[in-house]
Amino acid sequence: MNGTGPSNGLAAASGPVEVRADRAAFVISIDTEMAWGLVHRPDEPYTYPDERRHLGRLLDLFDRYAVPATWAIVGHLFLDRCSPVDGRKHPEIIRPDYDWFEGDWFDADPCSDAVAAPTWYAPDLVREISGRAAPHEIASHGFSHMIAGDPGCSAEAFSSEVDAALRAAAASGVELRTFIHPRNRIGHVPLLAERGFRAFRGKRPPSTSPGPVTAALDRVIPSPGSVVHPVHQDGMWSLPATCMFDVASRPRTWRLWILQVERRLRQAVHHRGLFHLWFHPHNMRDAPTDAFAGLEQLCAAAARWRDRGMLNTVTMGAMASELDAVHGERAA
Repeated sequence: MNGTGPSNGLAAASGPVEVRADRAAFVISIDTEMAWGLVHRPDEPYTYPDERRHLGRLLDLFDRYAVPATWAIVGHLFLDRCSPVDGRKHPEIIRPDYDWFEGDWFDADPCSDAVAAPTWYAPDLVREISGRAAPHEIASHGFSHMIAGDPGCSAEAFSSEVDAALRAAAASGVELRTFIHPRNRIGHVPLLAERGFRAFRGKRPPSTSPGPVTAALDRVIPSPGSVVHPVHQDGMWSLPATCMFDVASRPRTWRLWILQVERRLRQAVHHRGLFHLWFHPHNMRDAPTDAFAGLEQLCAAAARWRDRGMLNTVTMGAMASELDAVHGERAA
């Protein structure tokens, strides 16, 4: 993976720097939250009854095409149990102060164990992902799904959240290198870099978003100008999302949508860009037959491009390591 600029250019730059590679990259990131994803949104009724089954099917699919994924796991799921300390749940974590949330951030935590509350504790999922043939990455999605980009999340609160996630992962033998911000609300990136993280899922740069006149055409025939590339930002690598995988929201047109997404993948291949697909395991629940068929179509296409030597199928952490090796940011 070769950049177009000098290695020391990133260290000297005052703002985000886009980097182009000599080969396209296919990246999948999966926000793995179980009950933590919606615990602070009580208007959502979903209780995750099929999460483990869908996750197993995803792992089987990725093994079939030798496609690794970055699994962003909420840190509390690494635990097999927890209990209050002097009557307070997780006192080591400073609470955020959101204007949309009342009560204590950990009110809903059952303070139980994986047998009694299997959607709040899931060390079995960490082991299952780590034990598969494809070289998956375990990444961080915070410890309790704290929203870093909200003004109510102070640096002190987020720091305690990240430190708790690092401790939980380390106790399971996992080194965290990638952070996925809950609800895609990006914030406190320099703090993550200080903790040793190297990559996060960023937003699509404005320069690659087509204007209103050309947006419709670009969805059908992606243009070179809308290709996404890695961006070095605040001491880390922003690997912007290309699109969210959600077949269930388009039941009548999902086949056409998959073709459009596949065109976006072809665009990345031909222009040495980044194709970054993301979703949650529960996005597979409402129309699982169609969802898995569509995802398999994309993985099969990526595998074909990879086997032709035109595409790398990598995790976010692996891509960040390659970029670091070329641009020397670890030593900078």
